Amino acid sequence: MQAKTIETEVTKIEADCLIVPYLQGEPLGLQVSQIDRALGGLWSRMAEANEITGRFPERKLVATLGKLTAPRVLFVSLGRADQLDGYRLRNALQFAARDLRAFCPKVAVVVDAAVRDALAVPVTGQASQSPARAMVEGIVLGNYQPGEFKMAEATAQIKEVLVVGLGSGSDLAGALVAGKRLAEATNATRVLQWRPSNRLTPADFVEEAGVVAKAGGLRLKVVERPEMEKLGMGALLAVAQGSHVPPKLVVLRYKPRSSDRSGKVLALVGKGITFDTGGISLKPNPGMANMKSDMSGAAAVLHAIGVIAKTEPHIEVMAVAPLAENMPGGGATKPGDVVVAMNGKTIEINNTDAEGRLVLADALCYAVSQGATHLVDVATLTGAVSIALGHPVTAAMSNSPELLAAVRAAAQEAGERVWELPLLPEHDVALTCDIADMRNTAGIPAAGTINGAIFIREFVADRPWVHLDIAASSYHDEPLLAGLVPKGPTGAMTRTLAHLPFHLG
Repeated sequence: MQAKTIETEVTKIEADCLIVPYLQGEPLGLQVSQIDRALGGLWSRMAEANEITGRFPERKLVATLGKLTAPRVLFVSLGRADQLDGYRLRNALQFAARDLRAFCPKVAVVVDAAVRDALAVPVTGQASQSPARAMVEGIVLGNYQPGEFKMAEATAQIKEVLVVGLGSGSDLAGALVAGKRLAEATNATRVLQWRPSNRLTPADFVEEAGVVAKAGGLRLKVVERPEMEKLGMGALLAVAQGSHVPPKLVVLRYKPRSSDRSGKVLALVGKGITFDTGGISLKPNPGMANMKSDMSGAAAVLHAIGVIAKTEPHIEVMAVAPLAENMPGGGATKPGDVVVAMNGKTIEINNTDAEGRLVLADALCYAVSQGATHLVDVATLTGAVSIALGHPVTAAMSNSPELLAAVRAAAQEAGERVWELPLLPEHDVALTCDIADMRNTAGIPAAGTINGAIFIREFVADRPWVHLDIAASSYHDEPLLAGLVPKGPTGAMTRTLAHLPFHLG
């Protein structure tokens, strides 16, 4: 898709549709007023008749009947200015693109002054670049289509987007290129999230990693079962032993051409359970088909480092993805078994459906052994996180306020929402076990998301670490939420992780 900024009178923009975001309760700015006047006051009349309320995520498509060069205008409400953030903006434009992509290959996003001012809160870089990038990201995200294997699936997409009202210049042009790259990486994550497990085994994921490595000039290493056994990865191997499909540990490394000499090595570790039945602790059937997405963390780190290779931060980054199927075969791990992780700690497995923390344990140990100084893991870990925070938010837990602050800044720049949950000394009771150093699930029903993080923390060797639980934010199929957040896989944390190295300087 092509993207560029233009400075043209809005009534003369050549596009299949003008997308006009506006704020609830705010007066019309110059750009929207020009469109309203050209349409004979149509927007104003619809507002007076309460046909347009301004409430998010209201959208109203109108024909211009030759009064503008563009044949259509889509008015897109962003809600109140005090509720507007990058997450809402991208969702609003993603919805708009989904509405238009079948018949509007070229669109123009008209950014009015009130919207521009509401978004002018830069994290890094110039204020005007962040909204420009976000606009393009929203449109490209709207091009994602889940029907990869449907013969008659419509494949029409928006192929060109113009951004009007933010100025022009090389900096803005660069922001549009960055937005396109980040959103396409997010969509690539979404494709892997929703690919059936018989078409995305650990071996298939290795092939995907090879494509990303070749495109980005990354070093790729694949740790196979024999090497895992030599390294003592008993936790990862325990999860995989019920499946006929061999486990893999994928490692991609980016090394900067010019280092900042800080010695920082950031490891992005993503859970890669390509299908999760729960093992012997079998899940109930309703919803199990969606367990093909239990590798969402691995997909996110894969495509994040693909972007990192192109944006060239000055610190070293590695992406580590432990990959396995969790199956209830004759050789499967049984509740009550004790295994030994790579760092020598013993684990009683009292629930085989708490497998994500087991594969992360060995993957984090491996990242530390390879020189990681900072660790961020991302995983569809606990159903409890959806109870705590719901689908629009990723839960974050950490042993390092400084690294957590960097993650939060990266998330703000990416238009993703992150909320911290505490790790308090009293939560350590989750590790209590009579026959091993710890057990993989707590003996208490509360604080399930925190308990998972408490377990994972035992394998980071006191390095600065952040755990991101995306079990709720990685996808949703809730009917009530579908009008506010696009349904299906989201590619959560792909863009945040891609921005993160620039916030560790």
